[in-house]
Amino acid sequence: MSSLALPHVTFLGGHPRRTGETAGLTAVLDRSGIDLRRPIRRFLRLPWPALRGLDIRTPGLLAMALDRHGLRSDGAHVDLHLDEGVCRLHVAGAPAPELRERLAAWAADAAGPGEPLPGTPPPPPRQVRGPVDVARMSLDIWRAADVGRETVTDRGTLAYRLAVAEDHRHCGRFAEAVALLEPLVAGASAAFGQLDEATLTVRNALAQTYLAAGQVDDGLDVLREVVAAAEHRQGADGDLTLVIRNNLAIGYQQAGQYAQAIELHERNIRHSERRHGRLSRQTAGRRNNLAATLALAGHRRRAIERYWEVLDALSDGGAHDDTLAVTARQNLAILHNPSWRP
Repeated sequence: MSSLALPHVTFLGGHPRRTGETAGLTAVLDRSGIDLRRPIRRFLRLPWPALRGLDIRTPGLLAMALDRHGLRSDGAHVDLHLDEGVCRLHVAGAPAPELRERLAAWAADAAGPGEPLPGTPPPPPRQVRGPVDVARMSLDIWRAADVGRETVTDRGTLAYRLAVAEDHRHCGRFAEAVALLEPLVAGASAAFGQLDEATLTVRNALAQTYLAAGQVDDGLDVLREVVAAAEHRQGADGDLTLVIRNNLAIGYQQAGQYAQAIELHERNIRHSERRHGRLSRQTAGRRNNLAATLALAGHRRRAIERYWEVLDALSDGGAHDDTLAVTARQNLAILHNPSWRP
């Protein structure tokens, strides 16, 4: 299928070069973008890279009453987000679920078989400039390790050292972060117990540092242990369990092991629905994580379906401008471009 034609389209405004309402158009989607055509000539051209978001839905009665762009209930309206505004279309005779399905099927077919993004390679080694820089780096690591060996006396001390280690990690100083965190895990376990929430948080931070440093197997080993410990302490639905299970899924994704990552995201969604509700923002965020992993794994159509679920859940909550909603619309625009590859 080289292109998809949608007849009975009405332009409702929002594009800076077009004003007013124009009926009797046909929207033609191909690999280069979206053409809005009159019977004789082109009305408007929207290249895929120009789109910053996509939304398709059938408006409710209240939305139609409040909107000034002539929304109708006999089909679906399409919002094409651009840098300059939102170009709004109405497609007659096509309810939103049907139109979403047609566009997703066309995009997946036009794109062809998906290929997963390879696993993330380890970061390049830190650059050193001469023997003085080598000595300074060694001294930094020694200082971090020396601080990490001090006895953990209270939770404030633990939180401070964890914050210092996280600062090292975010700055790319992974060796220093590991030198702080490895003994800090032992100190937290001795002071508060292996299943204490603070201990689990430090172990999770250590795993994240291993992953960031490219030590993927070490990071996955720690996260598997921490997920099991968190489930034992909080249960499968606990908030910390949900966070750490998500981190384990991201670790598998980093390793290119998408089947394991997808299975963990799906489990997290089920547990989040049970704890927070199907339409909660927490659950929407975990659906967003699953959609992103599906896209990187080459499952374009499944990813599109999950992003629509994110938008629908947030729309029911009235959070049209929620950052998750904005991200979902952006990724839907990207995924409907057949030329996009992970």
